[in-house]
Amino acid sequence: MSSIRTEVRSKNTILIKFSLGLSLLFLVMITATYIVVDRVAKDHLISKNKELIDETGSRIVSEISLHISIAETLARNLATVAENLPKNPQLFDRVIPQMLALQESQNLIVGGGIWPEPNKFTQGVKQRSFFWGRDNNGELQYFDQYNDLAGSGYHFEEWYVPSRYSKPGECLWSKSYMDPYTLAPMVTCTVAMFEQQEFIGNATVDVSLQQLKSILAESSAKLGGYAYAVDRHNKFLSFPDEQLTKITSRNKDNYTKEYITVNQLAKKLELFQPIADILEEVNLGLITSVKDKNKLLAEKIAEQSEQISQQDAELIVANMLILRDEGEHKNIKTVSVTNKYDFILDEPVHVSVFIIPETLWKIVVVTPQKIAIDSASKVANLILILLIGIMIIAAFLGFFYCRRCLIVPMYEMVNQLQHPIKDKANPKKMLDDSRQDEFGLLAYHFNKTKMALDAKNHHLELQIKERKEVEYQLKHLALHDPLTGLPNRLLFQDRLQQSIALAKRHIQKFAVFFLDLDNFKIVNDTMGHDAGDELLKKVALMLSDIGRETDTVSRLGGDEFAFINNKINKAEDAMVVAQRINKLLKTPIMVNDNDIHIGSSIGITIYPEDAQSSEELLRNADIAMYQAKNDGRNITRFFTKEMNAKLQQNKEILADLIKSLTQGHFELYYQPLFTIDNNTLVGAEALIRWHHPEKGMIPPDVFITIAEQSGLIHELGDWVLAQACREVKRFLSAGILAIRIAINISPVQFRRKDFVSNMLRILQEQDVSPGFIELEITEGAVMDNVDEAIITMQNLKDAGFQLAMDDFGTGYSSLSYLKRFPIQKVKIDRSFIAEIENDIDSKSIARAIIHMGHSLGLKVLAEGVETQEQLQYLYAEQCDYVQGYFTGRPMPANDFLKKFTIVT
Repeated sequence: MSSIRTEVRSKNTILIKFSLGLSLLFLVMITATYIVVDRVAKDHLISKNKELIDETGSRIVSEISLHISIAETLARNLATVAENLPKNPQLFDRVIPQMLALQESQNLIVGGGIWPEPNKFTQGVKQRSFFWGRDNNGELQYFDQYNDLAGSGYHFEEWYVPSRYSKPGECLWSKSYMDPYTLAPMVTCTVAMFEQQEFIGNATVDVSLQQLKSILAESSAKLGGYAYAVDRHNKFLSFPDEQLTKITSRNKDNYTKEYITVNQLAKKLELFQPIADILEEVNLGLITSVKDKNKLLAEKIAEQSEQISQQDAELIVANMLILRDEGEHKNIKTVSVTNKYDFILDEPVHVSVFIIPETLWKIVVVTPQKIAIDSASKVANLILILLIGIMIIAAFLGFFYCRRCLIVPMYEMVNQLQHPIKDKANPKKMLDDSRQDEFGLLAYHFNKTKMALDAKNHHLELQIKERKEVEYQLKHLALHDPLTGLPNRLLFQDRLQQSIALAKRHIQKFAVFFLDLDNFKIVNDTMGHDAGDELLKKVALMLSDIGRETDTVSRLGGDEFAFINNKINKAEDAMVVAQRINKLLKTPIMVNDNDIHIGSSIGITIYPEDAQSSEELLRNADIAMYQAKNDGRNITRFFTKEMNAKLQQNKEILADLIKSLTQGHFELYYQPLFTIDNNTLVGAEALIRWHHPEKGMIPPDVFITIAEQSGLIHELGDWVLAQACREVKRFLSAGILAIRIAINISPVQFRRKDFVSNMLRILQEQDVSPGFIELEITEGAVMDNVDEAIITMQNLKDAGFQLAMDDFGTGYSSLSYLKRFPIQKVKIDRSFIAEIENDIDSKSIARAIIHMGHSLGLKVLAEGVETQEQLQYLYAEQCDYVQGYFTGRPMPANDFLKKFTIVT
């Protein structure tokens, strides 16, 4: 840098350069304005065009609804006539054709009739319908095909079954089908008939959709596009190019053409896939909005007709709810999207979908975008001329203003800064002082000062930088999990406090998730802790991707994660996130070339409804998570006050359990087991009883689950086996020789690694042979890991224990597994025995279990026998053993000795 600086020449002044720059800026602004105005005007007119499309769609829906209402009214009238007139076939033969022969609706109504339930109109007659339809000449003819006794009848037809669950006057529309005479699409309106609030059959009206295509073409013509319709199940009712949407099928001796579904067209024509996705998404929205109680109704409908799938049934139920104006269905909205290319119009189009609530038909209106774009260009040119004029005026005013307010003062500042400064350093970054204008002169003098300051500040900056790096690392280690890099419990608590403060300030809600990986301990035990750590890292990355920037994901320790879901409107928003997490963690995760299947149990609590402090929120989410684990794992539960009360109760029971184990408050009761043929005692089932000194008798279903959750079941199970061994020796000493004690084994005990060796140790200490002990194992204990369970069971059998499958029929083991289990006995669950006198299904199940057990060489025991009738039925079916209140109630060991000791 030179020590002497010359004056700035006039051609290099900022004023000249500013003028040139302003001219260039003016040109850029004109170009930018043209682009912006063109797009704004285009969007505005496209919006107007959308309003016209909405009006057209609404008009189409109204016109079709008018035709629909005519058919619905006629169907209701037919139902009313059938309900009130005498059930006389001759009378129906006169009345029904007269009602169908409407001159003004001959092109619309092509058939109809009434369809009674079996034996409702004519006693002893199962199939007796009264149906008239138009032939190819348009004349009404009576059709009797459905009354053929050799045929399947009409009671399981797709159009018949749903009306059994409809309300009086409701019209349920069927799937579309092709009329064999007119080759036009048709649908059926079905109205249920009732007599004293009992369903007695249906009245139907068949409607031709021959005019539908012309209605759609006329209404959409002025938009420059086209329109078509699909039914409730997304099957085409009309389409401009019928070669694409119709397929030829054989109907009896004739060939006819049938419309296909949108998904079938999408498979044929990939360009149609976006529209098919939209129409399927509409149906999915209707299905997912059906509540659980209504899904049960959908299952009934699907079961009663092979023509109705589960998805079809849920759509039918959604249609019913809309007709009744119930739930979330009553506000059906129009769907509008832009498609980049249309295969019929050969250009970009706008697609609008309108839904007819009465039928759930969808009217699709397709219009070209170019109409709106052409109109936008004209308006954009007018606006552009006005804006350019305004900018020219603004540019001149701005020039004079900037010269007076910016350039002149800058000259003055430069003059003030011109003073000699010695050069003492050579800084890395300097202002550009090579320019031959005022900025170059200004940079020259600032550089002189900066070089002096840089030398003094350089060392200080290095020290500050090193200190900040150390502080950042220490802070990061203190607030983050070293394995996953996620916030730890301390930082999570801080973020939770911030979320509370933010939610209070803006009156918002947020959710706290507590997530625990299911079966993570199995991964550590089978694959090692390194694999477990790698799995935790991948889970952390997956959870981080789910959250938004405002959310917080934290690892609290072990396999427990916490999640803050900020700014939610309702609890359902949190459930959506939880479902995404559960779905994501269900997918296999690759660790060390192994696919690991793992789920998650999630507890959720909502601020401020559930709690208002960070400690309570985290505790509540933890409680809800444990409830999710108790309810079956891999599910989500919201916190409720009842959970907290239950937790406190469980803690109290656990404390009492620990105390009672050391103070001898437990006792075994024995329920005798008999042969069914001669009532011979063959054994007894040991049932634990808890005599609490203050609360009295506490039933096992209250404390067994708590013992399993806490791990106390191992000590409790050891006590049961040891006590049973001690009392077996008493029974043998008293002369009860043919005795084998059955002991229930908890799934938690069964999965214990040293389960077999621990059982043998106790028997050795008590000096009792394994042959006197029968272990009852539930299906749930063995199905988690069948192969490992079979090894354990085989080891028990080889050691001399007898094995029985408890509660058989209520679980999920298949016959293929049952053949592999080394067991000697199956126990029929008491739920089947209790209904055996009155329920045919229970009888069939009990009979099947007995015969299946015998065919596999197993003995069969029926538990819960309480009546003579039950015993007689089991005897007739050759059941081997029985157990229950009728043959013998559970009793203490002393009472058992008194009752069954043989006096010599």
